[in-house]
Amino acid sequence: MKLLPDFKYVRPKSFDELLSHLIKYGNDASVLAGGTDLMPRIKMGLKQPKVIISLSAIDGLSYLHQADKTFRIGALTTIYELQHHPAIVENYPALVEAARSTASENIRLNATVGGNLMQDTRCIYYNQSGEWRASLKPCYKNGGQDCNAVAGGKRCVAAYCGDLAPALISIGASVCLMSKDGVREIPLEMLFTADGRSPFSIRQGELLKEVVLPWTKTMGGYKKLRMRNSIDFPLVSIALSSDPKEKGRLVVGAVGPCPKAYQFSTHQALRPLAEKAYEDATPAPNMSLSPLYRKRMIRVLALELLGRMMG
Repeated sequence: MKLLPDFKYVRPKSFDELLSHLIKYGNDASVLAGGTDLMPRIKMGLKQPKVIISLSAIDGLSYLHQADKTFRIGALTTIYELQHHPAIVENYPALVEAARSTASENIRLNATVGGNLMQDTRCIYYNQSGEWRASLKPCYKNGGQDCNAVAGGKRCVAAYCGDLAPALISIGASVCLMSKDGVREIPLEMLFTADGRSPFSIRQGELLKEVVLPWTKTMGGYKKLRMRNSIDFPLVSIALSSDPKEKGRLVVGAVGPCPKAYQFSTHQALRPLAEKAYEDATPAPNMSLSPLYRKRMIRVLALELLGRMMG
């Protein structure tokens, strides 16, 4: 990694000032929350913002509380706070396990829920130093017209490797996006474009403000395949959540540019869903393990979670 390049640093103290900066600087700016994903990317030359907008002085973006029939999580809530909150531990096992498996504890003390959700996609041919990338032709994600992972590929297949998103989608979460025009709420899965080059549908001038969960007790869990159990991103992840009426979702993550969800209405439907998730998966050769092995592990991890839930 290199030293940080020159950039303008702004630290707004109010929502109005923040939203004005987002409009003013547009694509030239990157938003800084915990910084655990953004700063390494800048040092590697993967992002080259002219302006960094820090959220550290903004009050009202870090909270966990119940509101009517929902549970709300502020975007600046740290993953450490999330994993230890009594209501999360009591009601959302998939989310707790996803939080606990994210990176390491010292990173979770700084990494935020919003930052984890909005982290960029990853590819073994892209997430490298500038000198390493210069030895290959520019790929879709690096401004080129080719894919270095899939010969002749017509789109970017970089994988979304966030831990929290699959767990939150399995629970049925939505997100609130804030802009000068107000706040709009969309299902979390609609935040993703399925394009590894530009993975999020967030509009110019918008900021992820909070995550909204249905207030219900769930059962389920989260499992991930990774090279090192201590800190690594998932190479495959599976989240499973079910409400008391046996309705829920099985979600596959880290296989493509966005998580893929499968709904079920009874627990008996889960075993066929695990098989369908395996059959649907087409991992690209863009991670440190082979596509076939990662594909097979989808079934293994899904059945492990199913066995735990079914007793």
